[in-house]
Amino acid sequence: MTGPEGEGTPREGEVVERDVEQLRAELGDTVEELVHRADVPQRLREKRAETAERVQAQVAHAREVVTEKAPAVENAVRQRPLVVGGVLAALLLLSLRSLRRRRTHRKEDTDGTR
Repeated sequence: MTGPEGEGTPREGEVVERDVEQLRAELGDTVEELVHRADVPQRLREKRAETAERVQAQVAHAREVVTEKAPAVENAVRQRPLVVGGVLAALLLLSLRSLRRRRTHRKEDTDGTR
């Protein structure tokens, strides 16, 4: 039971009102979350913006690295053009071989032969 009104303990009606207000706030949050989840186009726009920002940051970083390393690479090419050419050719062949393997595996996966 509740105590006398002067003791500072909330009355039963006040407790119920407070619980109702808390439930309303939680329900409002839940509804907002559901609306956000149902708004697929907006979520796609947000994801696209996040991805674009991340890619732009990676491109900026890559440009900085290339700018920083360019003089050393240029110097190496001038000093040993055959070695650098051989390394580039090997990298090209390895990437082509890897690309062929991926295409073959992808084709086998879609054909169901694997």
